[in-house]
Order: sequence, then structure tokens, then C-alpha cells
Amino acid sequence: MAVKGSIHHSMRIVPHRPIVQILRYVALFTVFVVCVVASYYAGIYRIQKHHDSMGSEKAQQHLQALNDTAQELIKLRTNADVDRQTIEDMRQLTMTQKAQMAAFERDLRVYKELLSPGAKTNPLGVSFGLFSVFALPEKGRFKYKLTVQKLSAKETDFSGALDFRIVGEQAGKSASLPLYQVSDQLTSPTIPLDFKYFQTLEGEFQLPLDFAPQNVQLIVKSGDKKSLPIVESQLEWPI
Repeated sequence: MAVKGSIHHSMRIVPHRPIVQILRYVALFTVFVVCVVASYYAGIYRIQKHHDSMGSEKAQQHLQALNDTAQELIKLRTNADVDRQTIEDMRQLTMTQKAQMAAFERDLRVYKELLSPGAKTNPLGVSFGLFSVFALPEKGRFKYKLTVQKLSAKETDFSGALDFRIVGEQAGKSASLPLYQVSDQLTSPTIPLDFKYFQTLEGEFQLPLDFAPQNVQLIVKSGDKKSLPIVESQLEWPI
């Protein structure tokens, strides 16, 4: 029986389930463990990513340094090639100027002979102009160029032949090699000459590897078989 003025509480029966409580605790613990593990691996992932980023940056810096070094090497190699080419150009220029000076001296000598009273050593005033020899990549092979000219005021054409010999040493002994024997561009012992003012001769020749050239012997003969050689000269080996 209810007492007047008292508060009435409804009553309900709650079943006692200890297994459910245990499962709830296990679930909460599992969630906690998963969160901890996830946080741990997330931290490791961020650290690894940071390290990878640092490694990638170092790799980029290393590659840039290698690229800069390669560019510097290319620049140095280019400068070295330019320097070598400049030296070679200067050498060629020096050789050309030396050949020109020698040609001027020969021309002056011929002019003096022509102006000398009673001089008959070179009646037609034939002289040798520029003479140059350049070494080719193949060992012992050379390219030559020679100008034969007439300084006389006579208007007659000159016709004759040139005997071209390379003088030097071979196997420790003096030797003389006719040009036609060492050049596959010539087929006769002498080179035909036929010009009014000048004639330029050029070609290639192959010297024996044990031959050391010293000078070039040149003899010009007139087309008239009765006449003696009109000029004979030895030119210094220009290399």
C-alpha cells in the first residue's frame, strides 16, 4: 500500500550479464590498442616520408653537383680544344710567314742576278716561290705545295722540267728520294713545267718511316736539250 505524500519509483528488473560487460571491456581495449598501433605506424610513416624527402633533396643536390661538374669539364675540354686549335693556327701562320720570307729572299737573289752586269747564271729569271710541307694524320705522309715562277721581264713562255728530290738520312746514311718514287701521283722522274708567269705544283707523298728529311733539292731544266740546268736550289725542310 502506498503512503500518501511519498515519491513512487517504478521498478524494473535488469538481467545480470557479466559476459556482455567483459565483451564491452575487451572491445574498448581492442579499439584503444588499434588506435595506439595506428598512431605508431602513422608516426613511422611520417618520419620515413620526411627521411625520403630529405634523401630525395640530397639526391637532387648530388645530381646537380654532378651536372655542374660535367658542364665544367665540357667547358674546360672546349677551351683546351680552342687553345690547341689556336696553337696549331699560330704554327701554321708562322710556317707560312717563314715560307714567304724564304720566297722573298730567293726572289731578291734572282733579281740581283738579273741586274748584275754580264750575269748568265739564270738568264730567264726562274725562281722558287712559296714552298710548304704539311704533315697528314697518316704517319710519314705529307702534303706539299711549291710555286715555280719567272721573274724575268721577258714575255716568252717557259717550258722545261723540274727534278724534285727529298734529301735526308735513312738508317744512319745520307739518302736522296726522287719525288716520283714516294708519290703515287707522279709517273715520271721529272715534273713538266709550262708557264708564262708561274706554275703551282702540289700533291702528297709517303716517306719511309726510318727516313729523316733535311731539305729539298730542286733542279729546273729547260726544254732545250742543248742548254744546261738554269737553276738549282736547296730549300730547307719546313717542318
